[in-house]
Amino acid sequence: MCSILKKVANSPSTQRLCCRFTTFQSKSYSQDQKKSDASPFQNILSDENRRRVQQRLKNVKPVRTDKHIPLKEGHRTAAVLVPLCTVQGEPSILLTLRSRQLMQYRGHVSFPGGNADASDPDVVFTALRETHEELGIEPSAFTIWGEMNPLPAGQLGGQLVHPILASTGEIDVSTMNVSDEEVEEVFTVSIRHLCDPENCRSTRFDQKRSYTLPVYTGGPHRIWGLTATITHMLLNVLVPDLYKFKLRHKPDQM
Repeated sequence: MCSILKKVANSPSTQRLCCRFTTFQSKSYSQDQKKSDASPFQNILSDENRRRVQQRLKNVKPVRTDKHIPLKEGHRTAAVLVPLCTVQGEPSILLTLRSRQLMQYRGHVSFPGGNADASDPDVVFTALRETHEELGIEPSAFTIWGEMNPLPAGQLGGQLVHPILASTGEIDVSTMNVSDEEVEEVFTVSIRHLCDPENCRSTRFDQKRSYTLPVYTGGPHRIWGLTATITHMLLNVLVPDLYKFKLRHKPDQM
């Protein structure tokens, strides 16, 4: 299940926000099938699963590390919030499409977040602050689950991104105070959809050190790059019994 908040032009000089809700399922489910697999997905955001995830977080190895993309001296620190939520009771993740007005990563699917300010006490504060600036969600609306291992961003190693896993309640994107300057769309994708093998793909990057990253299809936007990498890490700790996708990388033969 996915839901989208999209900006549409109302006149040459003004914009309005228009809600469009779309339901995506990777395959057709009968009512009996929905009932039979409802329980594993419905328990994803339970306190019991949160405690299990917190124990696993630091044990999940990043798909892409500074061995693949060496970090520059003096690289920037950044943080993104990985928001777990429900949409009409369905456990989902909250994502954004970055504004095309931005200088970097314009039009990319991403988690809310950005560079740390010198005044930020830690990366959790950075992720919550940036989420509030982009989506208008108060930091108090989130329960922090923990921090995943950081990953280098971009192709030049100029940024190290810290993913902060958090949960909130039921999300209605139509109520969000979205920043026009930073966000073009807000949408959610269900965990069920991301676990469907039909929606899981991969792409290989060949640079000084080649590596393979996940790609998620079938939703309103293709999820790839750093956002897909974080999503893959998330699913491996959040629903290890339901997420079966394995990345397979074949190095060049010398």
